[in-house]
Amino acid sequence: MIRRKTAAQAYKFKVGSNIRKWRNIKEIKQKDLANALKLSEASVSNIENDISNITLAQLEEISVALNVSIEQLLSDPQEKIRNVYTDSSLPGSMSPLRHVENELVKALIASMEKKDLQLQELMLQFTQTLKTLMQGNNQYSLQPGKQPHLLNDRGPGW
Repeated sequence: MIRRKTAAQAYKFKVGSNIRKWRNIKEIKQKDLANALKLSEASVSNIENDISNITLAQLEEISVALNVSIEQLLSDPQEKIRNVYTDSSLPGSMSPLRHVENELVKALIASMEKKDLQLQELMLQFTQTLKTLMQGNNQYSLQPGKQPHLLNDRGPGW
């Protein structure tokens, strides 16, 4: 026999997934939300996965922690974005959806440039370290008869 979800169960499911979506949009980690709510990560996970029932007081606390209204928590943020940005009622201008796509591409490029700079800095530090180790600093040599080995004072044991 197939069990159908009641309206209350379907609504409850949306609230938990909406909380997760809003948390992700706000770039808040589950652990940070749990700390703000004085709950365990498992409790927040249970709320987001609709394993635990949520009270109105908890919903209020979550809305404060995420800095969104309770009304927003009860609605799917993806649906709101989809409804707002697919309306192309702006004649002669870029559609809102196209504008959002452009903004996302710009943000992605900026993020990649930042990561590229971080990688360049890391590679520079690595090459400087290698140069320091290789510049006539024979204490790191593994060849017998050279300066003492780094691991002991007598040199390598072979």
